[in-house]
Amino acid sequence: MALCRCLLLGCAALASAAPSFSIKGSRPTILDGVGFQLSLSLSYPSSDNLAGVSNIYVRVQNGAQNVSGVKTYGLYSGDTLRTSLTLNDLMLNEVGTHELTVEVAYAPDFVGASSGSYEAWVISGFVSLLPPLFVILVAGLTQEVLWALWVGLFVAGAVVHKGNIFDAFLRTLDTYMVNSLGDSGHAFVILFSWFLAGLVAVVQKSGGGHGIANVMLKRISTRRGVQLAVYLLGFVIFFDDYANTLILGNTMRGISDAFFVSREKLAFLVDATTAPIASLAPISSWIGFEVGLINDQLETLKGLGYEAALEEAGLTNGYSIFLSSLVSRYYPIFMLIFQLSLIVFQRDGGPMLQAERRAIDKKQVISPTAKESEVTLDSSMEPSESTPKRWWNSVVPILATLIAVFAALLVTGYNTTVDGGQEMTAANLFGNGDSYSALLWGGFIGSVASWVFIRLQYQYKGEIYNQWAHWLKCDFKMQMEGEEQPRPILDFKESLDVWIEGVKSLTCPVLVLLMAWAIGAAVKDVSCDLFFASVFSSDSLDYRSLPTLTFLIASLMSFCTGTSWGTMSIMFPLVLPAAWISSSGDKEIFVLVVSAILAGSVFGDHATAISDTTILSSMATKCDLRHHVVTQLPYALLVAIVSILIGYLPASFLFPGWLGLLLGMVVMFLVPFVLTEKVEHPDRRLDPTMRLVELIRGKASKGNTSEMGKAEGDQAF
Repeated sequence: MALCRCLLLGCAALASAAPSFSIKGSRPTILDGVGFQLSLSLSYPSSDNLAGVSNIYVRVQNGAQNVSGVKTYGLYSGDTLRTSLTLNDLMLNEVGTHELTVEVAYAPDFVGASSGSYEAWVISGFVSLLPPLFVILVAGLTQEVLWALWVGLFVAGAVVHKGNIFDAFLRTLDTYMVNSLGDSGHAFVILFSWFLAGLVAVVQKSGGGHGIANVMLKRISTRRGVQLAVYLLGFVIFFDDYANTLILGNTMRGISDAFFVSREKLAFLVDATTAPIASLAPISSWIGFEVGLINDQLETLKGLGYEAALEEAGLTNGYSIFLSSLVSRYYPIFMLIFQLSLIVFQRDGGPMLQAERRAIDKKQVISPTAKESEVTLDSSMEPSESTPKRWWNSVVPILATLIAVFAALLVTGYNTTVDGGQEMTAANLFGNGDSYSALLWGGFIGSVASWVFIRLQYQYKGEIYNQWAHWLKCDFKMQMEGEEQPRPILDFKESLDVWIEGVKSLTCPVLVLLMAWAIGAAVKDVSCDLFFASVFSSDSLDYRSLPTLTFLIASLMSFCTGTSWGTMSIMFPLVLPAAWISSSGDKEIFVLVVSAILAGSVFGDHATAISDTTILSSMATKCDLRHHVVTQLPYALLVAIVSILIGYLPASFLFPGWLGLLLGMVVMFLVPFVLTEKVEHPDRRLDPTMRLVELIRGKASKGNTSEMGKAEGDQAF
């Protein structure tokens, strides 16, 4: 009877033609020894004769070698025919081009199967590292970020196109750069940056920037006070890193210049209070993305049968896990403590110390070697001598922008929360908010508010003139003694012209942003991120080392790709389920891995030259991008090392995560006394690290002199 049933099923399968399909790879390159996947789109010639068919059978072969084994899928997905398949865990171990054959059939012996081919381009892990390595090399040799990014992009294109440099050149232009510009998220960032740059230009031209500077100068009397003001204002604009960077940098630049705070230090202060704060805030534009990624992995684990174990451990929703991870989010917290310590004790080290002393001793807030196009302020944006300098012309437009962004986050979050049937909590409201739209709307509303607010104010002989008194008396001519007549501070045409000039000032930074986004996509195409993540495939790995390795790999990945959110998107599905399974449901390790992903993603985004927040920070503070990276990178590396040695390593093996946080905070507050020097030291003494370098150089110099003397003596003798 069973034999008859099998024969009937086989006949039914033979009576129906196997589905045709198209094949798409997840990436244009495949790493040797690292799993990859193929996606199949299925179409059925006829569904009339499928009554006796229940399964679809798929296999992938590389010549005579079996790549996948036989994979079985149900013919139906729910009540409809399956139209797509994803083949996971495929692997090739030989570098080069491979012609893969994919077969799809209704019978396990593949009688009557339809087949298709896919050309797999397999590269080694080292080759995937070439694009970011070339970016670093060219940037160091040429001191030109744009050239470095383009060369890295070209190298990535050459790898993807198997060494064909002609195709690589064309694809850098018509694929990577066009896609970078065409991405909707990138367009939101560019438009918001334009709106805010135009707003800042109008505020500056109307005298608002000078007005707020004059008010703050009356209350700030020291360099420490300026730096502390920048630091604290970073916490005020906590809800979004882009808004924080652009508003804070442009607002505080004139004040910091007045106290001879170097542009490098200002850029560091601004950059170090953007992503670190936004990533930690329980209510921010980041929270929805972060919690969403955690929830996705919880669903994955529940699908694998771990729902009861997760509930027993109290790991039921992404937001509670996010809150639990805050005590072990070492890098951003330690960076904020370290930054505060440097400000309070007025100490710095390495290149930053040199920049600060240049600003104090030579009265040069900008390095003489900085690129003029990146640091020069447009003098045409300065207000005329007769323009009243009033603080409200700065505060009101910026406050309108912040209120609009805040309100838009709430409105979009409310709509999404209601549509999704979720609980009406602050976390859901802000987490579900559309941050891109909110920033765009806020920037535009702030720009219009500045035009209207400044247009309604009249000036006369350098003072605000009360034109309302004349209008109420119907005295529209407002005749005054002398030739000068009261007039608006800026009329609508003047405001628009100034606004456009402000937008023009972002030409170079926007080009750098586009190139950075393009190379971020290209680096993923060469599977650089998967190469870093492949270390987790080791079965001999002690699960307690996962948090430390996760932090290291997330840091490297975000440093090479320039994106914290992209790194999170890759790391969570790769690491989080593996951490739960390999640790046999260890809650502490699981939460540490979550925090390591989030913290490592912030480090790379903070430290690399191709990160959007790094570029925006240098742009907003008018600091040479190269100088900003060189002066900030040693601090970022120091904090990352402490995060590992006092945070993730001991928290995984020795003591709870909260104890690592307390110890690390104490260390980061005191470490400037060991590794830095007072900026205004009377002897201008170098910091300990640089003194050691100079000592080594001195000994090497003496050694060379001795060898030279000995050689000369031998020759004379």
